[in-house]
Amino acid sequence: MKKEWMMVARMRAYVLFGALAVFLAACGDNKVAGGTEAESTIALYIQMADGTPASMARVRILPDDYLSSGPAEQTWNETNEDGHVLFEVRKGRYTIEARNVSETDASGAVHSIALDAKADSKVDTIKLGELTSIEGYVVLGESPVVRVAGLDRYVVPDSTGHFVIDSLPQGSFDVQIGDPDEVHSTLVQSNAGDTLFVDGSDVASDIKVVKPEIATATEYPESDWSAHEALLKQIQGYAVGTLGATGKTDSTGKIEKVEGEVCIVTTTEDLIDVVDSSKVDSLGNYGTKVALSQGSFRECAEKDTPVWILFEKDGTYNLRSPLRIKSDKTVDGRGRDIRITGMGVLTNESSNLIFENLTFTAPAITAHDTTSRRALSIHNRTHHVWVDHCTFEEYPLILVDVKRGSNAVTLSWNRFENAQSGILFGLEPDIFIDSAQTLTLHHNYFSNLELRGVLARRGKIHAYNNFIYGVGDAGMECSDYAACYIEGNVYNNDVPVRGYRLKNEDGSLDESTVGFVYMDSNTFGRGGEELAGDAQGYKPDYKVSVDEAGAELAVRVKNEAGPR
Repeated sequence: MKKEWMMVARMRAYVLFGALAVFLAACGDNKVAGGTEAESTIALYIQMADGTPASMARVRILPDDYLSSGPAEQTWNETNEDGHVLFEVRKGRYTIEARNVSETDASGAVHSIALDAKADSKVDTIKLGELTSIEGYVVLGESPVVRVAGLDRYVVPDSTGHFVIDSLPQGSFDVQIGDPDEVHSTLVQSNAGDTLFVDGSDVASDIKVVKPEIATATEYPESDWSAHEALLKQIQGYAVGTLGATGKTDSTGKIEKVEGEVCIVTTTEDLIDVVDSSKVDSLGNYGTKVALSQGSFRECAEKDTPVWILFEKDGTYNLRSPLRIKSDKTVDGRGRDIRITGMGVLTNESSNLIFENLTFTAPAITAHDTTSRRALSIHNRTHHVWVDHCTFEEYPLILVDVKRGSNAVTLSWNRFENAQSGILFGLEPDIFIDSAQTLTLHHNYFSNLELRGVLARRGKIHAYNNFIYGVGDAGMECSDYAACYIEGNVYNNDVPVRGYRLKNEDGSLDESTVGFVYMDSNTFGRGGEELAGDAQGYKPDYKVSVDEAGAELAVRVKNEAGPR
């Protein structure tokens, strides 16, 4: 049996190489890009992932040290109906790129091959696989370009330093970044979904490549109070002491440990129109009135007792009017895709609140709509609020505000995107009560905001380990006597931090709008530097572990912020 198997294998090999030999003799026009005086022949057999011939696939061969000098593409050759293609080349080492595009899918491969002085020809088989992209950021550099040795790739990052090298097969690549005449190189092992962060702020150092870990999705808590306790252990900064559904706020503001109740949201409906039999017109038609839908998010949020709010199912929960949430609540979207739209959530002297794993998005336009609406408004002496792993996007002006004396607030691991500004901290400079405000911002991601990431007016704000990327004006504006302690953040916008809000007509600073800033160990991708100052002696009265600002932090925040 073994001899028979070996004989069959030899026969199959003879058939394959015989067919390729005929193919070699029949074809002689394909040249490698840049090659002349061909001395050797490379014959390739391109296969799909299942082993079938990849007919009409595109194949390109370039010297393995080739670097593109511009966006113009090198020519491709096509395989015949049997998946064969032939190249005539000089002796040397080459990179072969193959790609096949069907109506529903695209696949490709990168293959290295060498021809030494003794070899007149080479026959090889290449199997196609899944394509991927390398996405990254050049943090700093003078007009850098991104190229891949041996492949025809020439990418110019956009104004924020962002770049994408697309349609890459999985494999190992020599990615080169910098001025075309002076590049810095690093070897990148690319797999599907990889993100590459390139820190080019110091041309003398090696390019830093970071591959983020895949974040583990959260699980539905199933009303298990131990899962609630585990959540509380993650609170950092000013909101430490928040208990949510396991605490009761008394009249003095003290939060005492209690046993709360679970309220499960069973419907995506909010306020509904029902028949009002007490209202009848002259024709005998009944009127309507607005009623609270049973099992709704609003019904749970407006209870007077400590409540752990869980959601039975994924869904979009549209708020027909502003939801004024009451104290002692944990709104927990873990294990679910919860999207809150409409008129937003407000606090009003309601405290001890947790918002976890939620998306506030795309507000509905109604007759009661106003452009001043926020996704989440924390105001009127609200205290002890923790907002964690949420996304805020597409509200008209500001996504979240913290104002009118609200304090002991922490916003962590959130995304603020696609709006005019991210966070308003403090309402007006002449509202003295805002001086008592305190806010911790850590590990938040700010992107695609027209004006600012954060506007601080009075109060004290501690911002660390945030990633501000693609903000039109100031990443953070510390003004109107606000004290801002800013450390370990990554800024990739033109104006990282501004210490005032207005200027006089002669260009001098309007002293009434000046803030007080202390900055330390931040990283700047598009210019900027640490502002001098001591925040008038302000320093947070708690201790946290601040991560080093740089490539690894930026990628981690970008990929892990928002719902899990």
